[in-house]
Amino acid sequence: MNITTWQHAGTRAIVAAVILSLAGCQAPGPTAGSSPAGAQSQSLSPAEMQLREDEERFNNTVISAVLTGAAGGALLGGVLGAVTGRKDKKSILTGAAAGAVVGGTALGIDGYLTAKKEQAGRQNVRAAQAAAADVQQDNNRLQAYLDTSSRVLAEGQARLAKLQRDIAAKKVSTAEAQQARAREEKNIASMNQTLTQARKTRQEYAEASEKLKGSRENTRDMDGEIRRMDQQIGQLESTVSAYNKALSVSKA
Repeated sequence: MNITTWQHAGTRAIVAAVILSLAGCQAPGPTAGSSPAGAQSQSLSPAEMQLREDEERFNNTVISAVLTGAAGGALLGGVLGAVTGRKDKKSILTGAAAGAVVGGTALGIDGYLTAKKEQAGRQNVRAAQAAAADVQQDNNRLQAYLDTSSRVLAEGQARLAKLQRDIAAKKVSTAEAQQARAREEKNIASMNQTLTQARKTRQEYAEASEKLKGSRENTRDMDGEIRRMDQQIGQLESTVSAYNKALSVSKA
């Protein structure tokens, strides 16, 4: 194999590896701390199974998809620049920038806003309107999660109250009580993870709104959706607090 053939083979291998890594980013598996669906399906209630589906759906937020796409595009562009003979720093950076345009325009909140401005130009709307639609979509996903989490909380409170009675009547062992509480702790962990993602998403949209204001965009609708997200975050905080209280009472 001559040098040129070896370089081409290496290029194909690296590009394939990058594409596979990007595909992995775009198709996330089970959320952190979760068990395979088959291992849980027999013990989880329909509401608990729905909670995990809603969690994964919300965690793949619209804004994070743009930011992830930008990062992936920049990586691929930079690698292509490096392995196709363009060894100078300027060419590699140019390749990364071009890749970012393909993957999501640029990195960070500025990249998200660039994507929204391009979308607005194609759809003949303001960038703030396009961004407001994104916040609304993520709010709808979060609301679905909230609705399910309320059902899971009610179920968990009922199970924990029964557990407390069974413990008092010495119907369950210490190990059985710990196993029963572990189920509720997993539900709480799901809610805390979604709460963390909601706060992060809210902050990203708030930063985008401030930058749009700087370009004299009217962000009234977007800010209204951000306030709605604030309310939903407050509701989820209350749900987590109530669940933790019920868990603590069962241990008293």
